Amino acid sequence: MKVGVIRGAFLNQFEMQTMEHLLGRVELEAYQVRINRFPTDIIRVPIRKLRCVDDAATLLSPKLGYYFDLFLQATNGLDYYHFGLEQALASCQIAHTMETFNAFSWQAWRAKQRHGVKLVVTAWENRPYAAERFAAKRRMKYEVLRGTDLFLAITPRAARCLEQEGADPAKIRVLAPGINLERFQPRTKPAAGLARLGLTGEDFVFTSVAALRWEKGVYDVLHAFKRLTLLCPGRPLKLVFAGSGPEEGRLRALAERIGLAEQVRFTRFGYTQMPEAYNLSDVFLLASTARPGWLEQFGYVLAEAQASGTPIITTQHGSIPEVVGEAALLVPPSDFLALAEAMQKLLDEPATRQRLAHLGRARAETEFDSHKQAEKLLQAYTQVLS
Repeated sequence: MKVGVIRGAFLNQFEMQTMEHLLGRVELEAYQVRINRFPTDIIRVPIRKLRCVDDAATLLSPKLGYYFDLFLQATNGLDYYHFGLEQALASCQIAHTMETFNAFSWQAWRAKQRHGVKLVVTAWENRPYAAERFAAKRRMKYEVLRGTDLFLAITPRAARCLEQEGADPAKIRVLAPGINLERFQPRTKPAAGLARLGLTGEDFVFTSVAALRWEKGVYDVLHAFKRLTLLCPGRPLKLVFAGSGPEEGRLRALAERIGLAEQVRFTRFGYTQMPEAYNLSDVFLLASTARPGWLEQFGYVLAEAQASGTPIITTQHGSIPEVVGEAALLVPPSDFLALAEAMQKLLDEPATRQRLAHLGRARAETEFDSHKQAEKLLQAYTQVLS
């Protein structure tokens, strides 16, 4: 079978690590536009480059691209329209796209009408009735919703949202992303990684791997860490922010102002270096919180941290509880005091850390093994064609 993989500007190595296991059994072809938001150099799935209606404006100016994209949504719904996509899909048996509301998903639906291609939609969105602000966009979304042969919901919450919007429950299957369990696994703390960040083996390290944006709860993490230093004076505590984003400057300034400049590190890890980020950590933090128009949909970093045997503290936000199960401490979002209490608990209780580490690795092996998820994906494709 031949499958066309459409992800708009979001073709990424995270999803492709599962699909790569199908190479040799499935003919895969992914489509990339010039404004793709992720590096694609380590993806082994064959890629065909297409032009996108948003390319010129976005390459000229991201701000101009944003407003041009908004104009397209409001007028005809064709933001991220891919030139030549329907012709490319004509040679495929399956078009595997992402979300019901994307213009390229509507193009895949059109390829189904014209060429008999089966339509598979991966759904991350965990808010019902999302992307329905504009009439054209809404019309296209529900044409895709009614015309899809199989939905692959990332989480049970995403599946329930599809049902609420009117998708046939018989056409919905929950299929979580896969993680490379050979790449992400428990290891001793890397001496070189510690040295690079000015850390020692005596330091107790909390790490937050996330974009430095308000909705990722980065201020809650910093406030909780400050609280922890007050509760546990003299302990060798360190906090590592691994990521970049618009709040970086303000976070750095705040850390210095509240006396944490020597204890907080800001860094970035390339994707191939990500295992080091988890292995040098004693506890992993993800403090996502709500903002209008967004809930945490999955959080690859949670699955990667579990696979790495790193104990996790995270929030009861979006789909996070479904992702981590019993293998994490959960606190309310936007509650830095509860977060600090959980941090102190893991600091003081090595047995709890060890229990969460073992539960996390076991959960990753059961739920997120990219080899197993690839087999489930192949079964889904076979089901659609039969």
